[in-house]
Amino acid sequence: MRRTLIRAVEDRGLAARIVATHPVAGLSSGSALLRVGDELWAVHDDAFRVTRISLPSLATSAWVLKDDGRPLPKRDKPDFESAVRTADGMIHLLGSGSAPPRRRIARLQADRSSATFDDRPALYDCVCAALALAGPPNIEGALVEGDRLRLFHRGVGAQPSAIADLPLGSLHDEPPAVLAVAAFDLGMLDGVALSFTDAAGLGGGRCVFVATAEDTPDAVSDGPVAGSVVGLVEARAARWARLVYADGRPSADKVEGIALDDDRRGAWILTDADDPSRPALLGRVELAGF
Repeated sequence: MRRTLIRAVEDRGLAARIVATHPVAGLSSGSALLRVGDELWAVHDDAFRVTRISLPSLATSAWVLKDDGRPLPKRDKPDFESAVRTADGMIHLLGSGSAPPRRRIARLQADRSSATFDDRPALYDCVCAALALAGPPNIEGALVEGDRLRLFHRGVGAQPSAIADLPLGSLHDEPPAVLAVAAFDLGMLDGVALSFTDAAGLGGGRCVFVATAEDTPDAVSDGPVAGSVVGLVEARAARWARLVYADGRPSADKVEGIALDDDRRGAWILTDADDPSRPALLGRVELAGF
């Protein structure tokens, strides 16, 4: 399968400023962030658990999806790193695929009436083969684009990040097949390569993404973080702005989730401190140029 290489550039016409942050009680390993009605759903990567955040109050409530919902050791965690909502109202949480316990999909009813789980190793094997990866994939973002499921692979080292399109039915029982792929050189922050960590669709093939510069040798190990960016993919091009605070200081946070406002002038982001003693932060971001 032919792969297009897209080189992202920093664009000073874009801006992403953090204007407020809020610790999320009970959540230390934030991953995906999804807007569901008047709530934000913050997905835990180390537990079968979702923290629901009411807007605008930011009051939280926990939904334990399985067992006791407590954080699990790294070798056992589900590593849910992306979340999408399909037209039938179902929310799907996708494991990263970076280890065997992380190759499952959770299907959640928005009204919290049920949560089911399905191991899908064939889906991740399919993506791995299409991207010609030397190791397992690391799916960190997902969105629905028409009748396609668009997956965002987080590159590491010399392996670039990538987007892979599959039939939307791959979320259910349809045999997975990669329809298109594109590799991305996202550039660097302070000498550390950027890699996808989440994305949100805009329609028409366009999307907003977040990417983090983490100095790590593989898809499982944690490393020092130089910072994060918010970017835009459109028409086989990609550009981004460094995530900064309102006073201009660069953020050194590892941003793992993003949920856009409808007008694209603002967004919510979710961090992962890679430290069980530190709560994840929910950040309010003002956007310009998106």
